[in-house]
Amino acid sequence: MDSLSKLGAKRLAEILIAEAGRNRQLKQAVQMALAAETGSAEVGQQIRKRLAQLARSQAFVTWDKAKELATEIERLRTAIVEAIGAANPKLAVELLWQLIDLHSSIFERLDDSSGRVSGLFRSACQDLGPLLKRAKIKSSELAPMVLQRIIHNGYGIYDGIVLALNEALGREGRNALRQLLEERRQEHLVSDKRAAVQPGRFDYTLSGLLLALRDIADCESDVDAFIETYEGFDLSNPAYATEIAERLLHAGRPKEALLYLDRGAPNDHNRNFKAFEWSDVRIGVLNALGRKNDAQALRFLLFERHLSAPHLKAYLKQLGDFEDVEAEHAALTQLESHSNVHAALAFLINWPALGRAARVVEARIQEIDGDLYELLDPAASALEGKHPLAAVLLRRRLIDFTLKKARSTRYRHAVRHVREIESQQSDIADYGRHESHADYMARLKRDHARKPAFWSLLTG
Repeated sequence: MDSLSKLGAKRLAEILIAEAGRNRQLKQAVQMALAAETGSAEVGQQIRKRLAQLARSQAFVTWDKAKELATEIERLRTAIVEAIGAANPKLAVELLWQLIDLHSSIFERLDDSSGRVSGLFRSACQDLGPLLKRAKIKSSELAPMVLQRIIHNGYGIYDGIVLALNEALGREGRNALRQLLEERRQEHLVSDKRAAVQPGRFDYTLSGLLLALRDIADCESDVDAFIETYEGFDLSNPAYATEIAERLLHAGRPKEALLYLDRGAPNDHNRNFKAFEWSDVRIGVLNALGRKNDAQALRFLLFERHLSAPHLKAYLKQLGDFEDVEAEHAALTQLESHSNVHAALAFLINWPALGRAARVVEARIQEIDGDLYELLDPAASALEGKHPLAAVLLRRRLIDFTLKKARSTRYRHAVRHVREIESQQSDIADYGRHESHADYMARLKRDHARKPAFWSLLTG
């Protein structure tokens, strides 16, 4: 900093101007900073000008330019919310709407498979709420604005806009918006004879209107209004049944919640759709009804059926002292012989129960698929401290698969695994029924002598 200070303001300004001529982002940042010196109105004019340029642009945004565009969107959002929002919240609201509304044209010329740009627009939606409150926009003006965004929401950016603007809308605004949504819903049903809720047919417009009505109901904790939005829906669908039951539970109406859950139970016919979500709500309902044993039985069933660690932990938490220790021992013991050795190994590593995981590896190593790098590599790292033999066996499986299948892109990992194995030889006193290190390396050289790329990496 001292060295820069010695250059003086004039020299630094010359350097900045020269660089800004080559760097568009820097040029825009300088223009914004200069505009800020004259007040929020000037900054607003600069932003409005840039938003208009972005709206007119039709050029496809290549992958290497996408990051630059995302940075600019974030810079514009920050300037609107912070610089303008502090002095002129009403202008900030107007500009932020304009920025967010650009998302449709931008997505038409940008591949946002990473979700980075859409995340920025959704963050901007969250900023709208506090700005609108400070701008004191009338509810009668705000409700139509929100309706238009709900209707024109092809990319889902405005999903949850009602929740984001809940405080700004207030009761009066929510009532006005509800009326507008209901009117638009009826218009759509009349204009499109296919728009009625039908199994196997998705109506995007109708869905958006109903989701907004449900959000209003949630904002007002009105479970009956929420249920009304499912008129005509197939409530044997576990997703719908779960959403309704969850709200009935929170409203202190567990008996009604259970009726919906029973009607919309996951099964083979619906491919056990939303089984976890349905089960978690059912557990809450059973507890609320005083059926603690039934809730416990469902928790343990979820552990057994899906190897769900959260459900086993919740099950054990409900047990008394010592009883929980015995139950945990029994549950983990049965995992050692589980039919899915990979799921069992992952569970035991993450629990953690490393001694049991090591026993599974040593007893069932031939069942373990060496292609599962994302499981075996971290498992070996977790085991190598206290269970070096199990770690070595897992790394051998990785090496064997790589060489047997000649996966040359993995050779460098295989070399690393060999070196990790070699570093642990002094930690292993007895290989038991498994190959010694010398025998294993001899087999590798015999079976894979014609893989010079691997051996050159290992000896290099």
